[in-house]
Amino acid sequence: MLSFEASPEEEFWKVKMDRYIEDCSSVNELKQIATMLVKLAATRQCVIKGLVKDSLDRMESELRISSE
Repeated sequence: MLSFEASPEEEFWKVKMDRYIEDCSSVNELKQIATMLVKLAATRQCVIKGLVKDSLDRMESELRISSE
């Protein structure tokens, strides 16, 4: 079963980034952070889609094998 709970490392990174953004007073730095976060979100979405596709392909393959 999949787990959707954040690990301590992920929570640490989130808190660290939240604090950094909150304390940041440079618009240019905030733009860089926003750009990085958009790239990160897009990469994660690609990974999620790839994992879902792989899981579906495996299930379909197992279903074909078991029905033969």
